[in-house]
Amino acid sequence: MAVSCKPGCKNFLFTIAVSIFLVACAGDGRTSKEPITAASSVGDGVDISGSDNHLADSANAAIGRSANATQNSDQNPADELSDPATKLPLDMNQDVERWIEFFTVRDRERFQRFLERGERYKSQIMAVLKEQGVPTEIYYQAMIESGFATSATSRAKAVGVWQFMRETGRRYGLRIDSYVDERRDPLRSTVAAALYMKDLYNVFQSWYLAVAAYNAGEGRVMNTIMRSKTRDFWEMARRHALPTETMNYIPKFIAATMIGNDLAKYGFSDLSPESMPQLAAVAVPAPVRLSDIAALSGIPLVLLKEINPNLIRGITPPDSQTYRIWIPATEQQKFDGFKERLLALRIKGLKNVVKHDREKPQAQLVETRDKLVRKSPTYALAVKRSRQLNARDAVGGLVEIGRVPEAYRVRNGDSLHSIAKRFGTSIQSLKKLNGLRHNHLATGQVLKIREIKG
Repeated sequence: MAVSCKPGCKNFLFTIAVSIFLVACAGDGRTSKEPITAASSVGDGVDISGSDNHLADSANAAIGRSANATQNSDQNPADELSDPATKLPLDMNQDVERWIEFFTVRDRERFQRFLERGERYKSQIMAVLKEQGVPTEIYYQAMIESGFATSATSRAKAVGVWQFMRETGRRYGLRIDSYVDERRDPLRSTVAAALYMKDLYNVFQSWYLAVAAYNAGEGRVMNTIMRSKTRDFWEMARRHALPTETMNYIPKFIAATMIGNDLAKYGFSDLSPESMPQLAAVAVPAPVRLSDIAALSGIPLVLLKEINPNLIRGITPPDSQTYRIWIPATEQQKFDGFKERLLALRIKGLKNVVKHDREKPQAQLVETRDKLVRKSPTYALAVKRSRQLNARDAVGGLVEIGRVPEAYRVRNGDSLHSIAKRFGTSIQSLKKLNGLRHNHLATGQVLKIREIKG
């Protein structure tokens, strides 16, 4: 029987279908092309099975195959990584030219610093992207996201080279807890970013729209397609149908890629890249200290910490039998001899793993004109703080006195994506919490950000 749809119904059904697709793709941290099988609990962040190692295994295999191919081929390594089947188009227009001029003239010193920092991992990141069937040009997306800084943290609490939010990172297999934050691992997080980008491409069938959705959120891009009746990114930009940040994001990305692909043309032939050996992943007992591994292996502790920034306490996690760490590939063969001795150095009595989001203190919120969202023993402090607000926050907004608010009043220009990114949650969580069936918001609307208990 045919079902009639009112205006907007098709948009809603399409949004639901795409959301289901993305959740289904990411639920076990892989797509149909992913060769490593992840455990079903991959998004939990705390897993005592071997699934903690699957992203490292995938990255390690890609790096190894790329290194072998380079040794056994007369081709340039860059040519080896250029797969026409996954080539991303690089359109030149006034917007791209403007960003090329910005990067090569006005922001040249910082751009060169980003290029040099990225060289440490460039060949290995590109190998992972190619292995996953993603255009290797996506490497420069990480430059736009973070400048290749593993410690980069945004105001919205996105972390690492690929600027993953906590929930998205876990959804794509990254472990994030009180001992480990794999968003800081440039190789594991590259596998996760490639999986996410493939899912976005499968939805939008355009690498430009996939990159735009990585920045603005898939819901925002889907709604823009429905409203503007086009899948052409440049047409969307011409109509100002996307957020300003996203309209600049694609030209910035293309400009960075064009410069990176022809450094001499743009005067960057005198780079002094930071050194980094080719890496290999090895399983070590857990929990053990990186300092003990350094002492036994002779690998400098400073280097071990630098190439394992995901081990935020300098310890392999206590709830796993083994955990894969990165070491220089030249040390891999002799490393097997240390494993039995490392077993004896396991740390005993460590506290259980704690997820970061559970460690956040309860926030206290006030609304302007000193009206509390709910009663609080810190009422006096809340009122005092509310009187110190600037004019922008003092007009009908809800003001945070802790880290995560219970509610937020929508301002002009806000979207579900920008609000979710700001407060470290997801669009789906906000919609479920507020009973929303679509992504449209009204200025002045009050959204719950988290459950109010008590």
